[in-house]
Amino acid sequence: MPNIVTINESVIRGAMPNLLQQKACLVSLGATSLKAGQTAEASSLSDVLALLAPFNTAQVAGSTSNENPPVAQSTSNTSSSAPDAGGSNGSAHDNTAAMTELTAMAQSWFANTTVGCWVLELGQIAATAIESALSQFTETYPQLFYAYVLPRGAQNDPNLPSFLANQSSSDGRVYFFLCGDKDGYKKLLINGVGQKSTFYGAEYTGSVVREGTTAANTAQEHLAAAVAAQFCNARPSGLNRLAPMSFRQLTGITPWTEAGHGPDFADLKRNNIGFAGTANEGGVEGSILFWGTFSNGDTMSGWYGADWCSINVELQLANAIIEGSQPGMRPLVYSQEGINRLTARAQQTLDSAVTSGCILAQYTLEATDFNSYITANPSDYTTGTYNGLAATVVPVRGFTSLTFNLAIDFSGQTATSSTKAATGA
Repeated sequence: MPNIVTINESVIRGAMPNLLQQKACLVSLGATSLKAGQTAEASSLSDVLALLAPFNTAQVAGSTSNENPPVAQSTSNTSSSAPDAGGSNGSAHDNTAAMTELTAMAQSWFANTTVGCWVLELGQIAATAIESALSQFTETYPQLFYAYVLPRGAQNDPNLPSFLANQSSSDGRVYFFLCGDKDGYKKLLINGVGQKSTFYGAEYTGSVVREGTTAANTAQEHLAAAVAAQFCNARPSGLNRLAPMSFRQLTGITPWTEAGHGPDFADLKRNNIGFAGTANEGGVEGSILFWGTFSNGDTMSGWYGADWCSINVELQLANAIIEGSQPGMRPLVYSQEGINRLTARAQQTLDSAVTSGCILAQYTLEATDFNSYITANPSDYTTGTYNGLAATVVPVRGFTSLTFNLAIDFSGQTATSSTKAATGA
């Protein structure tokens, strides 16, 4: 019999989440058995140790594992491979220092988050010549990683500052974490200014160590890796709102002592340089991060929230257009109704950003109406172009300084007034 009713089915699928902000890599300079330009995912410290080159592994200092890491398979966990960035690994090279550095990175990473990371092997090159290989990789794989943890000494590469500056656009969405001695950041400045794409942490080492205190053990801890782990650990939602990076607790990082370092602290704050300090003022044990900013002074949590908005608004609007281009009840067409639907999707996404703590609730969202836009841009309708949506958001930040005014009344008048008010006299 012929059908009386015919059902035309269409499928609507929500957008898959963009996981860029959860992706970070530890940069190795010849420490692993991976080829130069290859990456491998690591979900634990033991995964990183398993990648170490199969020679001189017993000499690696600072490893907390009691197991001898197995020989890494150079292709089993590889997620990408760029052109040779600095030569392949070879047993003739004494890679003990590189392995120690990578191990310290991994230990600090996994001490501060349970979220995994990637290891990027750039080959047997000096940290002072890292820019060429790093630039080649990021050009081949733009926005593959949200954060790169660089080995100590990278700040001494004279070509690195210009590279970091080129990564500092508002839509760059990539950050580089470095650490070293308290003056190392000066080599990264351009005309005395730091970059939005860069975090530099001053470790408590060398001549800055005071009598009776312990210096950071650079074979077992890595300040840049610890901060990057905290930065990428965020999973903003209504139940897990984005928190400030300033004063974030750091596990396994040696803090600067308070006594005798006032001038150092003032210099580091003035130049937007991070460091681990004590939490004694708040009656809390352990290390906390001062001051939670990138090298240009912008708050780290502020850029995380702004990036979250950019990534998710782009994702949701693109999803709405693709979804609306499929046959069904409500195709998305270039009209006032279509503009309204796109505006509603953008508003829904920004409301989610507010709920997740990424931005303040006082955002503005504007859309130029169809008639006004086409009148002003008649050729855009022919090409299907609409550039009439705009929003202004205010990223969240934490308190970094608080003044409480306390008056001391030796006359007792305040107490007398309080008593009278309480008794109703």
